[in-house]
Amino acid sequence: QMLAPVITGRDPHDAEALWDEMFQLLRGWGHYRGFVFEAVSGIDTALWDILGKAAGLPVYKVLGGAGRDRVPCYASSLYFADLPEMVAQAQEQIRAGHTAIKMKIGRSAQLGGRRMDVACVKAIRNAVGPDVDIMLDVNSAYDAATAIKVCRQLEADDITWIEEPVPPDDLDGYERVRKGQHIPVAAGESEFGVFGFRELITRNAIDILQPDVARVGGFTGARRVGALVHAHNLRYAPHTGFSAGVSHLASLHVAASVPNLMTYEYFFAPNPLRDLFAEPFPQPDNGVIPVPQGPGLGLELDQRIIRKFEVT
Repeated sequence: QMLAPVITGRDPHDAEALWDEMFQLLRGWGHYRGFVFEAVSGIDTALWDILGKAAGLPVYKVLGGAGRDRVPCYASSLYFADLPEMVAQAQEQIRAGHTAIKMKIGRSAQLGGRRMDVACVKAIRNAVGPDVDIMLDVNSAYDAATAIKVCRQLEADDITWIEEPVPPDDLDGYERVRKGQHIPVAAGESEFGVFGFRELITRNAIDILQPDVARVGGFTGARRVGALVHAHNLRYAPHTGFSAGVSHLASLHVAASVPNLMTYEYFFAPNPLRDLFAEPFPQPDNGVIPVPQGPGLGLELDQRIIRKFEVT
């Protein structure tokens, strides 16, 4: 109801101007973060889908493209389990053709979790060998001192990044972690809009930015973050996680269009909300994933599947 008057009867070609109008409206009400702002993301994603379909082009080409119709990707994520099970899961993903994997760490410190985290990472590195990239996702579970200690213990294990080592609002903690050890720091899934990313960058608190297209303001928000990343010569690795299928697909188009792409998160765990399309979702092969070439997002929603999730 708040946003409908802004977009009703407007031209989808004015997507960026509409984004600014929606942002200004929500900021006036103090709602430019959280679930309310995710509505802007959904509207903006739909606008760019319309633009792609009108032009007969995939969205990533409408965005300007980056010369990619396939993007590098990694398998996400290995969740907490007994050590033999986590090792088996990692080996299964490598056999499936992935060349990079992400695993969860951040167990309870009261239960000896830090030592278990370190042991699991070292066991998985030993199991998959030196040629597989390993990313670590803490999900904000550490404080800065713990994160630094864990990273120092793992510096010999060639870790690609440590993700959300501390809570997202602890910018001082991010600075301490980045300065206190040598593993690259990644974050951004908890940020809404471009301004939170600006703070992380200007404080030299981050190496790899991970916007989620469903939170950052759709394609318009994602491309603005992409320009910021490019200007500071950092890396872009969009977050997907347990998002619905449209967000996964939109993130794939973002990955194909931003200049400083590092990798795309392919979430291998079962997710019925991802498989909402009439055609199969693109599948990785040997560490890369193809971008759909159809107009707009490139896949059509299957209304029969969507009706299963309707709430009346």
